[in-house]
Amino acid sequence: MFETLEKTKQIAILSLGRVDDYMQLLRIELKMQGRDLAFQAAGYMVAAFFAALTILFIGLAIVVSFWETDYRIAAAWGVVVLYIVLAAVGLFISSAHRLKGSVAGLIRAELKRDVDMVKETL
Repeated sequence: MFETLEKTKQIAILSLGRVDDYMQLLRIELKMQGRDLAFQAAGYMVAAFFAALTILFIGLAIVVSFWETDYRIAAAWGVVVLYIVLAAVGLFISSAHRLKGSVAGLIRAELKRDVDMVKETL
């Protein structure tokens, strides 16, 4: 019985010592994810801006190309349909590439390992 109490005391001391490690790990992981998110957001903003300009000018070029023909109205509606399809594709792509990891994933794994270690010793 005293051996179990001694092991529990040692595990408690070890666990309290690891709290600082957990906090440092959380800070590092939050910084890394924040930096990655900032670069990702900046890249998406630049890409979205130029993609919007490109799509706008392509639509304008299509309508202007058909301006003097009988297909002017059909071309304009075709451009509208093209814009709707591109918007749907953009939504599909963005939903497929959402962030998959959680902020505290590594810390959760470390805590689980420590809990498993405590269960093994008891």
